[in-house]
Amino acid sequence: MTQQQYRADALIRPVDLEAIDNRIYEAKKEELKARTIFNVKTDVPEGAETYSYDVIKRSGAAKILAPGADDIPLVDADMERHTEKIYSIAAAFRVSVQELRQAAMAGRPVEATKADTARKAIAEKENRLVWVGDSKHNILGVTNAEGIQTMAVSNNAAGASTKWKDKTGKEIVADIRKARTPIEKLPGHSANTLIVTPAAMEELGKEYNEYTGQTVLQYLKTQGWFSTIEFTSDLEGKGTGGTDCFLILDNSPDVVEVLIPMDIKRHPEEYKFPNYKVPLEERTGGAIVRYPMAILRGEGI
Repeated sequence: MTQQQYRADALIRPVDLEAIDNRIYEAKKEELKARTIFNVKTDVPEGAETYSYDVIKRSGAAKILAPGADDIPLVDADMERHTEKIYSIAAAFRVSVQELRQAAMAGRPVEATKADTARKAIAEKENRLVWVGDSKHNILGVTNAEGIQTMAVSNNAAGASTKWKDKTGKEIVADIRKARTPIEKLPGHSANTLIVTPAAMEELGKEYNEYTGQTVLQYLKTQGWFSTIEFTSDLEGKGTGGTDCFLILDNSPDVVEVLIPMDIKRHPEEYKFPNYKVPLEERTGGAIVRYPMAILRGEGI
């Protein structure tokens, strides 16, 4: 064989890149759970380093005026400008020269399951940024955004535990009903989304009470309180003191969005014998929380 046959641009074929791309861009639904719950904002240029938006903070309240009084209270919705950095999430995988030779010999594309692993790593990091941020880079997520409401759940009837595993179905529903109220009272907002931990989702399978024959989850659905009930392990240990938590929120775009200026992208492969390194990149700003008062974190479950 001549040296030319071992050139980097001669070993990896278009059919191999196509196979890799198919695995990269066909992400599994559960890997992008935050994207199924929140609107994804994609109209920011991928070259942007920051994104600025206004956070609404309401102040003041109405009151009943006595006859002849003129001390009308001022109610304001302060707009506070926030600027978030946009980051790259990157991962890469290797394909060896021998793997390419074997694929060519068999007349099939290169095995691209490694692309799944790299894509999953990026998707997991994106989801974690949305829910809990990243303390190293001073990024806040939906669970810890500045200005969200918090509520410690009550003890069970025995007064011994706040955890849902130690509560009846009716007590769990009471926690959820109480957590909905502060958001439902906000003009123009609806507490339409419930997010829990995987363990808490299991507890929603408890019987609501002995008379209905329904589980807690079935009861919640019949009440029509939520259009979305989901779970994610990213809420584990994110309450005060490291307790598990749940979120009740209005998931409309004027409350929270996921910022993705550039979705996952494969960059040109890099060759260093005996491997090709295939880099993947996504540009994200995590969660953009515009109205934190419409998010409540329930703690102690």
